[in-house]
Amino acid sequence: MEDYGFLSFNFLDIGQPNADVPFYLTTVSKDFEAAYRDNSFVAVDPYVSRARRTNTPFTWSGLVAPEYSGKRKPGVIRLYEAVRDFRYNEGYIVPFHFHDPLGRACSALILLIWADTVQKFRFLISERRYELHLICIYWAQRVIDVVAREHRGKGPQFHPADKSERSLLSDRERDVLTWAGRGKTVADTADILGISENTVEGYFKTIYSKLNVLNKTHAVAKAIYGDLIDI
Repeated sequence: MEDYGFLSFNFLDIGQPNADVPFYLTTVSKDFEAAYRDNSFVAVDPYVSRARRTNTPFTWSGLVAPEYSGKRKPGVIRLYEAVRDFRYNEGYIVPFHFHDPLGRACSALILLIWADTVQKFRFLISERRYELHLICIYWAQRVIDVVAREHRGKGPQFHPADKSERSLLSDRERDVLTWAGRGKTVADTADILGISENTVEGYFKTIYSKLNVLNKTHAVAKAIYGDLIDI
């Protein structure tokens, strides 16, 4: 992520709204990490709240700071001020929702923090947002796998597919997903495979169900990680 120009990243478990200090991994400065934790900013963070309700990545600038009157500053205003104090200019947030092998619903987010100019950030996102989305989801799968190995039985576990899992998707479903992983739209895939767009959409619905995912990017990332497709 540093190669893309980001200053730091955060991985945060957002599946337990009542947790005072949810599980996280971060490379932000120790001072900001302490300020965020000690002020319980996770309870008022609007980006965390939004990430719980969507699968679509979004930027910090996509949310407007609320106005307030009075002497007491709301927690969200203090959070915004802390972000500005540390000169974090923008952020790219990738929500991540899935079911583990036991069927339990899990949610997390990945935040990539930007400290360079906003203009450079906007250009990067316009050119590389799909690439970043795929990388983040794939990385999240890996993190979950590592944590699961360290805490056996306490969390979701992902692992490369065995022979039975490789047969989970049909040949045509793998074709559809492979072309999606190469950046092709539904219309492009329909033309390439000589089938209708409705048929392609039908394949995706089946794929989502089989892989326990909610969108195309997550399906591609999980299929690559599970050795179901090769792009």
